[in-house]
Amino acid sequence: VSLTIHAGETIAIVGPNGCGKSTLAKLIPRFSDPVEGRVLLDGVDLRDGRLRELRSQIGIVTQETLLFDDTVFNNIKYGSPHATREQVLAAAQQAHAHRFIEEKLEHGYETVVGQRGSKLSGGQRQRIALARAILRDPAILILDEATSQVDLESEQVIHRVLEQFVRNRTAIIITHRLSTLALADRIVVMNAGRVLDVGTHAELLGRCDFYRRLHEIQFSEAAA
Repeated sequence: VSLTIHAGETIAIVGPNGCGKSTLAKLIPRFSDPVEGRVLLDGVDLRDGRLRELRSQIGIVTQETLLFDDTVFNNIKYGSPHATREQVLAAAQQAHAHRFIEEKLEHGYETVVGQRGSKLSGGQRQRIALARAILRDPAILILDEATSQVDLESEQVIHRVLEQFVRNRTAIIITHRLSTLALADRIVVMNAGRVLDVGTHAELLGRCDFYRRLHEIQFSEAAA
């Protein structure tokens, strides 16, 4: 893998399951380190910097959302421990979470979500994780199938939120969803642990057979 991501750029990573998309993203916050080669941030090897400082600049929302057995409010505030109540609520509103928290949860923001968020649906967990990331206001945002468990209406709203939120920050989005690709400045096509091609949606449709097949499969699934 050889890949350069420019500051402030939104990159989408696409490819079949197991091709290495999530593994590639995990190198950025150093959940894994490369066996060979280096990962550089502003020209500095990540292994030469302080881990806490690196991770303080990163917000992550994944398909498997990690929530604590605590209140909704504290789970969102975990993204920025010094945030005010107003800031927490504003982040929840941005993430399209405020309404269901207030209307569907028995104790609103004081509802305890259970171990790993077991008392919430998958879509609710993902919106709370997105609110946490928005509150964190990170320089680097990593979204790994972050809208995979939300319904179509919520996805469209979250899509509009992300459109605003990714501006002026570096964003890496792993997705199978066609609509999310529209957010990307460039798309990285991966297969079997390798980067096959990098380009815009139009460029890749024109020259990358593998991307064209991925696009056709996704398009037919979306239309079904």
